[in-house]
Amino acid sequence: MSITYWLFQAEVWLILALVLIIADIVVGLDFFVLPVGIAAAVVSAMLFAESRFWFSDTILLESWREVLIAFAILSVAAIFLIRKLFQRRNIDTPDINQY
Repeated sequence: MSITYWLFQAEVWLILALVLIIADIVVGLDFFVLPVGIAAAVVSAMLFAESRFWFSDTILLESWREVLIAFAILSVAAIFLIRKLFQRRNIDTPDINQY
């Protein structure tokens, strides 16, 4: 079996997502691989939905290149989303570490 076979398996992407998310939480990687894990989970959901024909006859990811491009774009989007969510809300609050 080639790498192309494994890239189209939703289960592989789900396992990758779980490993990355759990590693980020347990090891304390400070949200370093969390966006990549979220992107892997979304790619897994896309492949699962496509295999069950939830999008009717529309094929979202035809080649392995499209799968990896979608993963890369979703990773970058997740980075910006998580960064926006966890940014400090109130900038006027003095920092207790500032002397």
